[in-house]
Amino acid sequence: MITIIHGGHRGGLSMSAAQTFKQLLDKRNLENKLYSLRDDFFSFCCGNQPCQDSGKCVHNDYITHEVVPVIAKSDSLFFFTPTYFNMPPAILKSFMDRCNLLLAAEKRKHPRFGAWITGQESEESLEDNYRCLATFAEICELEPIDAGKIIRNEGDPANRDLSHDDIDKLMEVVKEICKAI
Repeated sequence: MITIIHGGHRGGLSMSAAQTFKQLLDKRNLENKLYSLRDDFFSFCCGNQPCQDSGKCVHNDYITHEVVPVIAKSDSLFFFTPTYFNMPPAILKSFMDRCNLLLAAEKRKHPRFGAWITGQESEESLEDNYRCLATFAEICELEPIDAGKIIRNEGDPANRDLSHDDIDKLMEVVKEICKAI
């Protein structure tokens, strides 16, 4: 199982990339699930960290009951996200806050991790966003996918089309996932 998390706005380049990645996985008959965090409401982390002691979240929503169990059974977790102020969007940061202790508490395999980072900012800004996601992955004991770090400067914000190079990079990730499964 490959879990795909999209943390950007609808209709953006990161969503186009997430959907293309899903299609590439489907063509290889690889089980996958795409979650677009904007599609369903979920509660913010309460910050009290009762989950640290109990291993259970105080919120009763789809993050707790659907997403975390799917990730816990996944072979790979791949994020698709734009960059806002050198970071992932707030909705993805909220997701990370909700999941880090829960994933650490789960008895699970240690899935592999990758990220498609996009934005109109400098390379340094995009790298900061990746470092944030990589730190989350490290806390959750996720192993990085060698080809799984894709940094893409959007250039023209009106252009939402993936280039041949973009698709080639996504194919490299799919091939690496196939080797590991």
